[in-house]
Amino acid sequence: MMFYLPLLFWLLLAAQDPTEAKDVKREERAPPMEVLVLLQEVTGRPGSPEEVVELQQVYIGSDRILLEDRSRGLYRILRLDKPQPLVWEISSDGSMYREITDLARIQKDRRLQEEQLVERTRDLPPSERAALLKASHIRLSSEGEIVREIHVEEKPVTGERLGMPVRQVLVHENDRLIADLLVADITTPFSLARFHRASGAFSEEVLVALEKIQGLPLEGTIQVVTATLTHPLVFKVQQWDRKEVDPAIFDLPANCTLIDDDAFVHCPVCGQEVEREASAARARKRDGTWYYFDRRSCFQSWRLNRLKEN
Repeated sequence: MMFYLPLLFWLLLAAQDPTEAKDVKREERAPPMEVLVLLQEVTGRPGSPEEVVELQQVYIGSDRILLEDRSRGLYRILRLDKPQPLVWEISSDGSMYREITDLARIQKDRRLQEEQLVERTRDLPPSERAALLKASHIRLSSEGEIVREIHVEEKPVTGERLGMPVRQVLVHENDRLIADLLVADITTPFSLARFHRASGAFSEEVLVALEKIQGLPLEGTIQVVTATLTHPLVFKVQQWDRKEVDPAIFDLPANCTLIDDDAFVHCPVCGQEVEREASAARARKRDGTWYYFDRRSCFQSWRLNRLKEN
């Protein structure tokens, strides 16, 4: 099974030729690693204006991913070969990095928010409570526990992408469309089920359904559901290939210093305290400064003011 999409929510990569690793923390050069290489267009990345199309190149190994964001000159690396899965967020000049380890936080926070909503609605009239939970795509079992009902619809060949026939695959969770994909029957050198499971971008029930989809998604839209909002992410693969690269491209650059940031910062627009990894949007200035926003409206207001200033 080949499914790399949830990692788009986490990974943004920078400008070094990934086939030639330079100045990395490695004492010996390891044998070449086979990777799957994808060049794709993406819109709807968290923190990015919805109309902006970003060009990304993804290098996928058996237990690690590097995603190069050519539009922004930034990069992140996901490593599953560590004691616990982690993401390195590296500055464009390779001098500083942040380390993110709680990759499952998205679904933890989402589950907590849903449980709190269920509890708050207990005293409402049954019809009103049912309508509110349905609007929030929350379903309860006969025992009152949260359940997720998954429906997968797979349609026959619906056209071609990159000269290959594709079929449409739709994945619904509690009547909410989570993934609308055009999938080609492309055999990949290894399974990527571990990657989307580590990312925390989907519920466990959706993960089980995604792992059964065979082939490579070449185009589609996914909905990453968080505790506060849903991120629609649209992608379109322009090229794909297999090649061998130096494994050192997945390592930290030499002399790269860890930044130990506070988990919480203040929104630059409304002043509300915001958790970095759960922010509604984020933006980066050319000097490397990151801003985290409490709401999408805060980000839009900040961006409008920036445009006026420029």
